[in-house]
This record gives sequence, structure tokens and C-alpha cells, in this order.
Amino acid sequence: MEIFDTHLHLSEELDNDELVRRAGEVGVKYLLVCGGSHADSLRAQMFAERNPNVFFAAGVHPHEAEGFDGEIGPFRCFAESRRFCAVGEIGIDTYYGFSGVEQQVSALKAMLQLAQECSVPAIIHCRSAEGSSDAYEICYRHLSEFAASGGTFVVHCFAGTTEWMEKFAELGAFFGVGGMLTFKRSDNIREVVMRMPEDRILLETDAPYLAPVPFRGRPNVPEYLPLVAHKLAEMKAVPVGTIAQLTTGNAFRLFKRIGR
Repeated sequence: MEIFDTHLHLSEELDNDELVRRAGEVGVKYLLVCGGSHADSLRAQMFAERNPNVFFAAGVHPHEAEGFDGEIGPFRCFAESRRFCAVGEIGIDTYYGFSGVEQQVSALKAMLQLAQECSVPAIIHCRSAEGSSDAYEICYRHLSEFAASGGTFVVHCFAGTTEWMEKFAELGAFFGVGGMLTFKRSDNIREVVMRMPEDRILLETDAPYLAPVPFRGRPNVPEYLPLVAHKLAEMKAVPVGTIAQLTTGNAFRLFKRIGR
């Protein structure tokens, strides 16, 4: 069984090389480390380049948008690395509002331009304020233009409604599925996941966040990802190996710069 963790972040507290080794022991063979700023993306690049089967994405997270000067030049250098396979994590977050919406939109547009220039997918973060769909509306507007120009993307850690999933799916979106699938009160997420196009489902941890049951509340690590695969296999009544093959194949179709 070979599983691809398509979205994680480097731990500041644990030995990341050891986490990769332990993940490999349980079948999590491929990992994609996401950057949220230029400095964070550089750390992701350096880590990926010293670990076989680890890749990286570079971008400006919406929480970091206030500190982004709008220049994508420094980010273009990441495309020179053979381990670079996506622009991200980028998007809109009005739930926390660490950056103003205008700054987030500006950063998103710049990063989508970078993805088009580099011919790589975008990894999208989309979280709305409580009781609102504002982040989804903004992301959808800009991703519609991006997709119309040939851009591809994944909405990571998707927790929206079925209606929003279908709207993004019409644009060709892939969807990241992680630990929330196992949460006791996540029936809404399980319902949406069952309606997702199977050829566009990816597995992810978003480590160190959103650890699956029974590790909820602890730092998440890639070696926990098989628990998500098993839950999805249970939901679809198929062997877990089928889920691993499906989602890993989907990841390689999206992240075309990666060769097996």
C-alpha cells in the first residue's frame, strides 16, 4: 500500500526526518510539504531536497498576506527545483481574519499568476467567517478565471457544503480529505465526501493540525494518515488498498511534475 500525504507542514517541535521515516513504515510513501511564506517555502524546499519522495509547494498563506509585498519574483526561483510541484498554501480566510480581505485577495491573485507561469496546480485554503460563505464566494470568483485559463487546483481540507463542492468540481477542482473525516460530529463532511468525484479525492493530514480519531487533540503526523484511508474505505465499502491506489493515482495526475 502506497499513500500520498498531499498536504502537511513542517513541525517546529518534532524531528521531521523521523516523521518521514515513521510514515514510510505504515505505507505513507509520498509527502508534499506546503509553504505559507517565502521563508517557510524555503524551509520546505530544503527539507524536500534532502528526503526522497518528499516534495514541496511554495506560496503565501492568507494569514501571511499582510506581510506580502506583491512581488512574485522571489517565488519564481522555487520552480527551478525538481521537488517543486505546486503553489500553495494560498487562498482566503475570513474566519480568523489575521490579514485584511483586500490583502488576501491581492496575494491570491499574485500566487495564481505564479501557478500559471510555472504550469503547476494551486493548493487552496478556503475558510469563511461563521455563518457566512464569503471566503468561498471570493475563492470561486478568482478560481473560475484561473480554471478558464487552464489552471488546476485542489481545495485542501474541504469542509464546505455539497453545493460549494459541486460548484468547485465544475471548475475541475480536486479535494483534500483528512482527519475531520473521522470526527464524531462530522456527518456533514462525510456526506459531502461521499458525493465528491472519486477521481479527484486526495488524502492529506494538514499536519500538525487536525489529527484523526483516536489521536484528536494531539499534534497530527503523516503516520496517522492510514486512519483516514481506512475510514474512507469503510464509508465506500471497499478495501483500503483500493482507496490508497485511487487517491495516490489522483495525486500524481494533479501534480504532474512528480514522476513515479
